[in-house]
Amino acid sequence: MHGSIQTKPAAPTSDMKRARINAIFVIGGGLWLTGVAWLLLHFFMVRQTDFGPSRDPLEHWSIVAHGAFAFAALWMFGVLWGTHITKRWKAKRHRRTGGLLFLIVAALSVTGYLLYYVGDDAVRELIAKSHWIIGLALPLPFLLHWLIRMR
Repeated sequence: MHGSIQTKPAAPTSDMKRARINAIFVIGGGLWLTGVAWLLLHFFMVRQTDFGPSRDPLEHWSIVAHGAFAFAALWMFGVLWGTHITKRWKAKRHRRTGGLLFLIVAALSVTGYLLYYVGDDAVRELIAKSHWIIGLALPLPFLLHWLIRMR
């Protein structure tokens, strides 16, 4: 290879970072919206028929989509752990909001898992309400963490 110019591999571009940020918004937004959709369908879209209450068929698909987005969110959390969380924690950057987000994601992961496996109705109802409240509130600490970087 006489006469060829040797160059370093290209550094990651802002496009790759932008793609990761977009993925976070798509996955997080999809997860939140499917959770809200399920809550609305489950509690407010029940029709009374001659045979008793009837659920909207979209209720099932909203929880299926929510589970798919949850799977993607766990994957994204793993990506963020290796590329963002540990580096920022060591650099002591945004530890309060980042730590809060970590705790919230952990709580949602555990309660989501328990909703799938806990059989006791009373315990399951308590877990479900915790999951809904934490999940519905999640955009607020996320936006706080996102906006604090602008300072």
